[in-house]
Amino acid sequence: MLNSSSANFKTGDALTPLDGRNFHKVKELSPYFSESALYKYRLYVEIKYFEMLSKKKLFNIEKSKLSAIGKLVEKYNEKEFLRLKEIETEVNHDVKAVEYYLRDKFESLKVNSLTSYIHLGLTSEDTNNLAYGLMLREFKDKILIKELTQLTSQLHLMAMKYKKIPMLGRTHGQPAVATTVGKELANYYLRLMKQFNKIKNFKFEGKCNGAVGSHNALKVALSSKNWMEIGKEYVKELGLIPNLYTTQILFYDNWIEFFQIVSLINGILTDLSINAWQYIMLEVFAQKKKENEVGSSTMPQKVNPINFENAEGNLQLANSMFQYFERKLIHSRLQRDLSDSTVRRNFGEALGYSVLGWRNIQSGLNRLSVNSKHLKEELNNHWEKRFRQS
Repeated sequence: MLNSSSANFKTGDALTPLDGRNFHKVKELSPYFSESALYKYRLYVEIKYFEMLSKKKLFNIEKSKLSAIGKLVEKYNEKEFLRLKEIETEVNHDVKAVEYYLRDKFESLKVNSLTSYIHLGLTSEDTNNLAYGLMLREFKDKILIKELTQLTSQLHLMAMKYKKIPMLGRTHGQPAVATTVGKELANYYLRLMKQFNKIKNFKFEGKCNGAVGSHNALKVALSSKNWMEIGKEYVKELGLIPNLYTTQILFYDNWIEFFQIVSLINGILTDLSINAWQYIMLEVFAQKKKENEVGSSTMPQKVNPINFENAEGNLQLANSMFQYFERKLIHSRLQRDLSDSTVRRNFGEALGYSVLGWRNIQSGLNRLSVNSKHLKEELNNHWEKRFRQS
């Protein structure tokens, strides 16, 4: 639905590695989590709400005019984003900027009489929670599932390829009985698939019920309508699960649950990274060196396991952010406080470091080859641990 163009970043000027050094590795996340993308999602939510009011016969509008309003999302570009930011600077309110922006567009489309229906009865948090819900859902469907599919498929292929290659097992860091390379990789594949199925079936919530969750303004202004049902229908049409009982905010329980699944996946993959690093150290795996690549600044003969080291760091950084989201967002003062607003702008950073870590692991796995000669020698040196040959 939303195809926001990626911003151009100067690597040396960026404040975070995601927007600088690593932007080329995660730029696909920009249409979901950039400032421009957030404005586009808000614009979409406001227009869809206006269309809902039209469907409920609150006003009459020509089909061609309604279609032209709907196409404003398709025409959204960098110029439109900058105009929205100009309005925000003037009014010092990001969601109000979308309302004023649409008022200008309505005037240019000669539907000035309908500007009062823009954002009718909504609070900013109605727009924001739905925008973030759509953002997270589309990221999950279009990026997250694709990345997990590629990673789990890679692990499955390697597990099958190496399933008959015996290796010395280790418990407590000491030589133990034998296992196989494929079986150890299969462990990670199966652990990830359990969480993959949870992610695939996960549904995001949304709410549209006004300033304190009771449709107060609309019940007074237009009491003949069942606004609870209209809000419920609207949220469903956006593809989200309606939460009818909230304060001004949509409680973050639903999103926290999603982050917990991603965090668990990151934990499993951190474990994979640490053990891959150790297996490389133990010479179970050898790494393929790329042409012209320098393994070390002073020891060019080395091939350091940097992909797994980078993955470990990125995934642990992401999880520290997810843990903070859980601690912070589970609380909200009375019917509303704004301390959550600045925090959720960092969802893209936590998910960006997650995707970057997953891609680090895929790159690391692509460089691995089994050191069969070493594995045989190791088993021969520990004859008491070998498989009994029939």
